[in-house]
Amino acid sequence: MKIRSSIRYKLSVFLLISIIVPIAASIFLSFFYTKRSLKEDAIRENSNIVHQGATSLISQLNQMNNLSLSVYTNVHESSSLYNILNRGRSDFMVERNLYSGLHAIEQSAKEVQQVYLYSDLADQSYLLINGFLKRDVGQAGLEGHYVQPLNKDDPYFEPPHVSHNYGMEEFPYSPVNTVLTIHRPVYRAPLKERIGVLSIDFKLDRLRNLSDMLYDKGNEHLYLLDDTGTTVYSSETEWIGQKPPHSWLQHARYNLFQSGYFDWKDDGFHGIVIYEKFELIGRVWTIAKQIPNDYLYSNASRVLRINMILLVSFLVVAIAATLFVSVKLTAPIKRLTESIKKIKLGKLKLDIHSDRSDEVGVLGHTIKNMVDTIDNLIMRELRLELANKNNQLKALQAQINPHFIYNTLQSIGSVALHHQVPKIYELTSSLGAMMRYNMNTEESVVPLYKEISHVEAYLELQKQRFKERLSFRIITEGADLAFRMPKMILQPLVENCFKHGFENNSGPLEITLVCRSDDEALRIVIEDNGLGVPPERMRQLVETIGQGETDSDSDGSIGLINVISRLRLYNGEESQLLVRNLEPAGFSVTLIIPVRKEGSST
Repeated sequence: MKIRSSIRYKLSVFLLISIIVPIAASIFLSFFYTKRSLKEDAIRENSNIVHQGATSLISQLNQMNNLSLSVYTNVHESSSLYNILNRGRSDFMVERNLYSGLHAIEQSAKEVQQVYLYSDLADQSYLLINGFLKRDVGQAGLEGHYVQPLNKDDPYFEPPHVSHNYGMEEFPYSPVNTVLTIHRPVYRAPLKERIGVLSIDFKLDRLRNLSDMLYDKGNEHLYLLDDTGTTVYSSETEWIGQKPPHSWLQHARYNLFQSGYFDWKDDGFHGIVIYEKFELIGRVWTIAKQIPNDYLYSNASRVLRINMILLVSFLVVAIAATLFVSVKLTAPIKRLTESIKKIKLGKLKLDIHSDRSDEVGVLGHTIKNMVDTIDNLIMRELRLELANKNNQLKALQAQINPHFIYNTLQSIGSVALHHQVPKIYELTSSLGAMMRYNMNTEESVVPLYKEISHVEAYLELQKQRFKERLSFRIITEGADLAFRMPKMILQPLVENCFKHGFENNSGPLEITLVCRSDDEALRIVIEDNGLGVPPERMRQLVETIGQGETDSDSDGSIGLINVISRLRLYNGEESQLLVRNLEPAGFSVTLIIPVRKEGSST
């Protein structure tokens, strides 16, 4: 009998064909699919990388721009850089203040190499390098480096260049680096008349660190271009500060879309280019990443070779594996299925014993652990429900004591009236009103008039303590008494007058509370004639309020930070708390609470 006519031969050929043809076809299809998938994944991932890089670069460039705007800080102080330029004077004190301002800018960022300032009115130039200040007459240092921006609100970004000394004599300690310079023209408000130019040289270290995270060195290339096509940073460092002639870069710059990718093929490059353009400070910046096909599809070639090896290996084990899987794996899976069916009958204690360490064994142990966890969670929910019922009972019991005290005060007031002692009745009524106000936990936000009534009750109690020594005024003319604000805002501030201002004070005690409203905000001023706050403590207090640190007194009273924090939570971040000493003595707290807009969240 011929071999080709035997059933074994036919079965072998059939099995080989049924195995080889599908696998070979799947290998080649997967190769082409892998190439396409790699390209799509690379485009998606690198688009995200380029977008994140653009976001980081926007943040970095904004930080540089904001640093140049520091010339306008503290414009109300005579020693500020703006006022120095505005006056146009040049003397020892001016130079000392100017040094402080330029040094603060130099220390604001480690990327700052040097800071240059030219005063139009004084016709003086100043250059600060590593804490050393040089000055010269005129603005020769700006020639060839500065272009007056058309929009007076924008600075001029000078492309990367080798640092120089702005026409001044050489500094023995002057470093030479490639820098990016921001020239900020300074204008006199509101006439927009230029009074000076601030120039800050930034080293490219931060841009280099950000850009290096966006591409694979040795395989990919990255370019950051300004609106003139000049390279601000590139993986090919020889093009930094230059206008590269690469046609693919020009295609990315002049593309109509804000972001995207395109395939590119010419004599020097064959691959894809991913780009994104963004507008910042009156300019259009372009970031472009170049990915060669050889690097992009290198994984696909390796996958094809691996698949061919797997094809040969699979032919050896395919037939034996079919029988092994059907017999060896089916039996334990069937037993596992029978055990799972018991859960439907309400039996949450599975009796699964298996010494297998493969996926079937892991699945069996996982199901058993899951069922045990469900059983434990059911018991835990029952215990939590019992605990919640117990806590609710305790909360109801805890309400008895405050109500008992309040009812007792009412009884004392009634006895006082019966015995014709109205003063005791007034005091118990004030104390009762305060307790009722504090006990009302359902009302966390109240109108202004309730806060004032609470303060009046508190001051009446204090007046009983200090007698005729204490006098107070509450002025609410022009105030919106229905203005809503968090509860317990005013009384803690008035309490501070007694705790801190009137301590060891045997003279007359005066407290004034003034409320005024306008379309924008409610202003509340609380003043006393106490001892005030020592200068060092005042400095610490202002710093504490500015940093938002906790300032609660040890006895649990509500501190200044608690007050302003609750105001900002309800009335907005624009809420302010200002403190100052009065002359010749006294202390003042001012609250500025903005009017809540319709639709704002609580």
